[in-house]
Amino acid sequence: MKLTYWKCKCLDDHDCYSIRAKTRKEAVERRDEYNPEAFSEPYRVEIEYSSGFDLMTQCLGEGGLGECPSS
Repeated sequence: MKLTYWKCKCLDDHDCYSIRAKTRKEAVERRDEYNPEAFSEPYRVEIEYSSGFDLMTQCLGEGGLGECPSS
């Protein structure tokens, strides 16, 4: 299975404060609502997982999901 979402990375604080949204449009709106200079441009993140438990394990593991901007 695959989970896809959009992320605007927090540039001036911990990654847990980054914006995550289902759509690019929603990510842009939330970025503009806050401080646009504090967040990166939105980028798509795709996570491959085999079950809900596998997804949870990836999320809670050291370093999180370790996603990087997709090309």
